[in-house]
Amino acid sequence: MVKIKETTLFKVNNKSDSLRTTIPREIIKLFELQEGSRIEWYYTPGHGVSIRVPDPPRQRSGGG
Repeated sequence: MVKIKETTLFKVNNKSDSLRTTIPREIIKLFELQEGSRIEWYYTPGHGVSIRVPDPPRQRSGGG
């Protein structure tokens, strides 16, 4: 495993338990992320947390 970057979590607001972070540009480029991209989080006992970035849906060509 290679550590690329580290980010800090912060509270969304005082009424929520949700946390947010910024995705570093190196990760955005590596996984070709864009606004609306999905990130899936998995937990495997004994192995910890893993993240999966599903392939983006293919855009259809304009032909009919």
